[in-house]
Amino acid sequence: MMTCIASRFAIRAREVLTEHRENNKPNPSGPRHPFWRYADYAKPYRWRIALIVLFGILVFVMPMASAALVKVIADNVIPERDMSLLWYVGGGLLLAELIRTVSFQVRGVNMVRLNSDIVFDLRQNLFTHLQRLSLKFHQSRPTGTLLSRLMSDVTEAQRMISGGIINVFIEVFCGILAMAVLLWIDWRMTLVLMAILPLFAWLYRRVNPHIREVSHRVQEQRSVLSGEAVERLSGIVLVQSFAQEKSESSHFATQSEELKLRTVQRGTLNTILKSISQFLTKLGGYSLWVVGAIIAITAGTMTVGDIILFTAVAGHLYRPIQRLSDINIVYQNSMAAIERIFNIFDEVPEVINRPTSREMPPLEGRVEFDDVTFHYSRNEPAALKHVSFVIEPGMRTAVVGESGAGKSTLVSLIPRLYDVSEGAIRIDGRNVRDFPLRKLRRSIGIVLQDTILFSGSVRENLRYGKKDATDEQIIAAADAANAHRFISELPEGYDTVIGERGLTLSGGQRQRLSIARTLLQDPRVLILDEATSSLDSESENLINEALDHVLQGRTSLIIAHRLSTILDADNILVFRRGELIEQGRHEDLIEDGNGYYRHLYEQQFGEQATAMGVR
Repeated sequence: MMTCIASRFAIRAREVLTEHRENNKPNPSGPRHPFWRYADYAKPYRWRIALIVLFGILVFVMPMASAALVKVIADNVIPERDMSLLWYVGGGLLLAELIRTVSFQVRGVNMVRLNSDIVFDLRQNLFTHLQRLSLKFHQSRPTGTLLSRLMSDVTEAQRMISGGIINVFIEVFCGILAMAVLLWIDWRMTLVLMAILPLFAWLYRRVNPHIREVSHRVQEQRSVLSGEAVERLSGIVLVQSFAQEKSESSHFATQSEELKLRTVQRGTLNTILKSISQFLTKLGGYSLWVVGAIIAITAGTMTVGDIILFTAVAGHLYRPIQRLSDINIVYQNSMAAIERIFNIFDEVPEVINRPTSREMPPLEGRVEFDDVTFHYSRNEPAALKHVSFVIEPGMRTAVVGESGAGKSTLVSLIPRLYDVSEGAIRIDGRNVRDFPLRKLRRSIGIVLQDTILFSGSVRENLRYGKKDATDEQIIAAADAANAHRFISELPEGYDTVIGERGLTLSGGQRQRLSIARTLLQDPRVLILDEATSSLDSESENLINEALDHVLQGRTSLIIAHRLSTILDADNILVFRRGELIEQGRHEDLIEDGNGYYRHLYEQQFGEQATAMGVR
């Protein structure tokens, strides 16, 4: 009975795996149960785990040895007034306590190291996997939710090893050892003790499912709260501009209240489980004293020392059983986090290297779209429909159209931020899917309208795309982007820390840093996604001057909101509702009196267009 109860936590994992296999017979190649997948992270540290288990057993055994020595004092030293034996027993008690103390310290230090190593490995792998997942995944998940998986869930999951699996080994071994000692002392009192054990089994079976369910709810709500907090704090400018602080605080309080209620519910169930477990433990201990006294009085086969030893060892038997309630709580809470973590690991990147991808030579920059169609999802209409065009090396090509026409979608397909649904994109005559993904993207520079800079120095941000860039190369790129002058005027020049997202800089300064960062990468194909549309005239002029220099000799695609910035483009692609409806030079497109490009031009320039001869 004791073996069955004490090992319940361990064999539960086997039962779960069996259920998983039975439920997934049609798909034998499916992923293993999250418990076993997580256990893989402990394999590199199996010898350290063995050391922790060994010293954990010593921590358990030494108090039992001390109890045996106390029995000697009660049954031999005191009745026989044997002082010499007392000194030996006292020395034994001291030695046992020293061994226990050292074992406790060794176990604790190694446990801390084990926890830190497993957390590092799991978090690093999860972060790496998140970076490999496609944009479609990230755009469908709040950043705060992913941050919760990366930080909170990983921290909660690591308790499975330290507070769960390791303790199971220790408690099961020690429980079996304690049971053997108790049977050796007196089998009748052991039967009394075992009568309590089925109550523990019933208790766990009743409460476990509820704890597991509530733990899932707590983790999910914590993720929601984290996601909304990150979203609102990152948009604090908007919140304050619309004076919505009170409303946002009220909304956050509502979500926090939900998390509080679920946490209290989980804590209540945990407390109920632990308190009833403690009650059963005390009930068993008191029963032993009563039964032991009856046996000593009526049969005379037990001494006071026997009762002391039995109750002490029984306490050590109850401790593993009682600890199983704590281990169970750890298991339920950790499994909720582990399942959420491996749900992320089970997400498969949509854009990956082909097995047949080959090394890419230096690009010349010829870009070809061959009947390209793209859907963001199967249930949505096509964002691009049967698009075909060719950009020769060194050509400056503009992409124009109304909002939602598919311009940004078009340029995101070239570096394979998404993969086409139909058709093909080729660079220098070779399908982009045949290039190694990392090298393809490093050969294509992108300057976005919403400039992204990271907290750190100017120099670190410029080096982001080329870690080995020299100071001379950095200054040359900044100078080409018309950024060197303002950087030199910063308090610490290139070593000035610009803060998160570069908010200490103006929009034009951030954009020039973005251009310099891209230029330092020296791409053959350059994509400008409305790089100047949100800037003032002075900043726009500075950036246009920089771009005139940067674009020389490079194949470039320029998404333009202001048509005045692309009048000298070699070719203009005109999009409407995901279709390429016109292309040509500005003069040729204007001459078409019924063309859509002419319509866009007249919308922007009005009377000025008429004055320029557009009739």
